[in-house]
Amino acid sequence: MNEVQFLALIKEHQGIIHKICRLYRESNEDREDLFQEITFQLWRSLPGFKGGAKISTWIYRISLNTAIATFRKKKPRIE
Repeated sequence: MNEVQFLALIKEHQGIIHKICRLYRESNEDREDLFQEITFQLWRSLPGFKGGAKISTWIYRISLNTAIATFRKKKPRIE
C-alpha cells in the first residue's frame, strides 16, 4: 500500500479514530496529537496486517491500544 492509498484509508475510517480520541483526551490539542500518533502507529503496523480481520476492526484495535498506551504514559503516578 502506498502513501496515497493509506491516506485514503485513514480518511475513510477517520470516524473510528476521532471517536477514540474523544474518549481518551479532553482538549482539542491533545485529541489532534493522539490522532497523529494513531496515524503513525497505523502506518508502522500496516506491513503486519494480514487481512485476518476487517480493516476497520484492525484500525479500531490499533487506535484503542495506542490511546491506552499514551494515556498511561501521561497519567501522573501516585506513590
